[in-house]
Order: sequence, then structure tokens, then C-alpha cells
Amino acid sequence: MTTKNDLKTLFKVNYIIYEKNDNAVLLDGVVHINNKSYYTSIPLDIVRFTHICEQIIGLKKTNLIWSILLKNNDQVSEIMPNDYLGHHMIFSDNSSFINSYLFNLKTA
Repeated sequence: MTTKNDLKTLFKVNYIIYEKNDNAVLLDGVVHINNKSYYTSIPLDIVRFTHICEQIIGLKKTNLIWSILLKNNDQVSEIMPNDYLGHHMIFSDNSSFINSYLFNLKTA
């Protein structure tokens, strides 16, 4: 029998989507739970998203992401983190939003 503590959970962000004047971003990507993949979108408020990004990729790369999202004149802007960071943006089960959001998903 496997418990929640035994599961390895990763969330790979494929797209970061931001709508002008919104108070959240939408992270679109793939959750890997115990060798299974699930495609999902996770809304995150701007402050929490920025804080998590600073912890994981640093202030400089976080500012780069925001400058790209905000300089777009369209109502909705999206970026692929891999294109701008040079590597995938991956959150592990150590990330606070993973614990609060993804562990509430039911797995088969």
C-alpha cells in the first residue's frame, strides 16, 4: 500500500498565462504523480506565484518572466518558461502550492 508520503509529485509548467489587470496567473502543465502524468491548469495569485518563483528560479529570472508577460500589449499574454529561462520550470512536492493544490487531486 502506498501512502501520500511515498508519492513523488512534480509539476512541469508548460505555459504561464496572465490576463491584464487580473490578480492571478494560470500555470498550465503536467503533473507527474507516482509515474503517472496528468495535464492540468493551476491558478495562483500573483504574490504567491512571484514568491514561489523567487525561491525556485531566483529574482532575476522572476523579473524576466514578469517583464515578458507585462510588455505584451494583448489582453492575455502567455509564455513558455523553457523558451525564456533555458530550462524547464518544475515545482516539486516541496513547493507550498503543490501541497495545497495537487495533493487534493484524487489519483487512480
